[in-house]
Amino acid sequence: MKVRLFIDVNLASGEIIELRKDHKHYVQNVLRCRSGREIFVFNPNDGEYKAIFKGEGQIEIVEQTIEPIRENGLSLIFAPIKFGKIDYMVQKATELGVTRIQPVQTRFTAITRINYDRLSANAIEAAEQTGRINFPHIDEIMSLEKLIESWDKKQKIIFCDESKTGKPIKQVLESMPKTAKDFAILIGPEGGFAKDEAEYLRGKKFVHPASMGKRLLRAETAAIAALGVFQAIKGDWN
Repeated sequence: MKVRLFIDVNLASGEIIELRKDHKHYVQNVLRCRSGREIFVFNPNDGEYKAIFKGEGQIEIVEQTIEPIRENGLSLIFAPIKFGKIDYMVQKATELGVTRIQPVQTRFTAITRINYDRLSANAIEAAEQTGRINFPHIDEIMSLEKLIESWDKKQKIIFCDESKTGKPIKQVLESMPKTAKDFAILIGPEGGFAKDEAEYLRGKKFVHPASMGKRLLRAETAAIAALGVFQAIKGDWN
């Protein structure tokens, strides 16, 4: 099994690094690594490096294995959902290449308290397990109107519209100009968007309503499905 750890310090060949307490416990007590075991460490700025476990919680950086990668922007905008489901959504969004996670407050948003540290930990763990160098930044929650009014219009928003009035998401994505690089997927709350909120979104030129089919999907299912379709058509599955 390839062991990967996110290390938030500068990485360079020849450096000796003291693992932080939780990593030391994981390597020594959970994985029972012995001195000489290969461990791979990474961060977005330095890429991935092979290291050698020296025992007593220390590693020696050997060589770079993956250079830093600049990813196109892919945001996930969603109304917070229940504990457990939101963890799952963040993990899967990280696996599916999301670079930014933006919680949003809507009329029918039921959950307003968010454990940002927990979500960041979930994102980092997913990156460690899936081979990513980068992982999404978790932004603080803001109102839907404030988010939309401050949005960079160059980043297209794919609005997963539960009213089914939009074109199929595949068709919407295929119609996007080839020059468009940065996108966002917008998922509504479990109770759906209020009628005036949906109309407000449809009135923005950079927001593109898209139907997710005949079935009513849970928020976390809709997010995973939309991200999968995106990656197959516009992303790194293409």
